[in-house]
Amino acid sequence: MGFAYDALVHGPVKFDAMATWKSLSERVSQGIYMGEGLLLPHTRVPGLPQPLFAFAVCPKGFTDIAVKAGQVPQYICLLLSPAESATCHTQFIANIARKLLNPQWRTQALEAKTPEQLNALFED
Repeated sequence: MGFAYDALVHGPVKFDAMATWKSLSERVSQGIYMGEGLLLPHTRVPGLPQPLFAFAVCPKGFTDIAVKAGQVPQYICLLLSPAESATCHTQFIANIARKLLNPQWRTQALEAKTPEQLNALFED
């Protein structure tokens, strides 16, 4: 999660990195496993102009994460949403859930060998 967050902090959209990390950490302590192999650490950020996300896959599975017995999280989507728009937040989560419910999309994400291949799965 640290690498994903670092990518957002050093991206083109500026936000209060320390306050956001604190909020994100509180959310993580409440649980971030959404099912279907997805870890979804997320928080709302005041003044953010648009949702920001970092997505990564780990075919062997992410470890040290509390999930239901027999399940292995293989996808992580770190999401920062504008605090002022609940709709924006909900729409993004619904969109990523639709992708992960598609077995073909999940397979393509796991098989992606480059960041460009993974990014292409979000272009629709």
